[in-house]
Amino acid sequence: MVTVNYLRLLLVLSCTLLASLGFGQTTFNVTTPTNGDWLNGNKTLSFNGKGASVEVTVSATVTSPSGSSSVSTRVNPTVAGEFNGSLNLTFAANAPQGDYTIQVTATEPGKTYAPVNLAVKVDTKLPKLLDYRPAQNSFVKGTVPIRFKLLEDNMKDWRITVGGSDIPNNTGTATDFSLDWNSGTLDTDGPQNIAMTAKDRADNALNFSIPVTVDRRAPIATIQFPNASTPIRSRADVTVIVDVLDQFANAVAITGVDVIIQKTDGTFVTRVARQSFTEIGNNTWRFTGKLRWRSGFPSSYKVIATALDKAGNVAVRQEVLVRVNG
Repeated sequence: MVTVNYLRLLLVLSCTLLASLGFGQTTFNVTTPTNGDWLNGNKTLSFNGKGASVEVTVSATVTSPSGSSSVSTRVNPTVAGEFNGSLNLTFAANAPQGDYTIQVTATEPGKTYAPVNLAVKVDTKLPKLLDYRPAQNSFVKGTVPIRFKLLEDNMKDWRITVGGSDIPNNTGTATDFSLDWNSGTLDTDGPQNIAMTAKDRADNALNFSIPVTVDRRAPIATIQFPNASTPIRSRADVTVIVDVLDQFANAVAITGVDVIIQKTDGTFVTRVARQSFTEIGNNTWRFTGKLRWRSGFPSSYKVIATALDKAGNVAVRQEVLVRVNG
């Protein structure tokens, strides 16, 4: 009798020990994704379980509005009966968007685990950029308005940085948003990069950059011809040459150079017609125009040149008094 009771005690202790180690218990869990998650084109399904004694087959059946598909893998348990692994879920870019179900099962010979059923949403499309400002490769100064307009039904958030750093009010959740960047806080002029990242609820990310150049220095205009020391022959057409220097190449706008003729009392006479606008090196552009003689032209007049660069900086107005001989 003592021997029988002793054996029974050993059996109880053994069962208790095995139970504490997980033997005899079967569990199966999916750790990612979870119920209600948003999934994009690629998602890793991770799982774990215990109570296995031989190789376990894990399968995931994904059901969409257009049908079902399955993927599976096999994993070997540890000596303690534990197992884990993953499955790669792939959704094509043209896959139906919206509600999906995923049933995940684990089986081994003679044993079936409780399946895991998930309801998820699939969104494989990136947010679409509809509009933005400032223009790429533009010249800016002072307060720079930044604006983005996106097409996205499942917007999560957006973030804007300048030069890799945050600026005030640079995050949000709207699809049409704007903010101001104060470029006046920079120590030096030069290239900067405005970067925008927009994510939807499935973490599809749109990244877009706007390279700009901060230019706060005014251009310098110089009237090369005519000049006060060179009298102009009467009834002669006059070539007018104005050079405009800026600190950056391509910063001078062709439409920003204006040359007019005034009488000595300031009365407007005519505007000099542009014939060419040419880069001559060292960040300098040359305006060449033709002043046509006409009856009644004053014997003395002023050539006045103004220049505006692409950032909106205005050059000091230049003025030359011209005398006509004969």
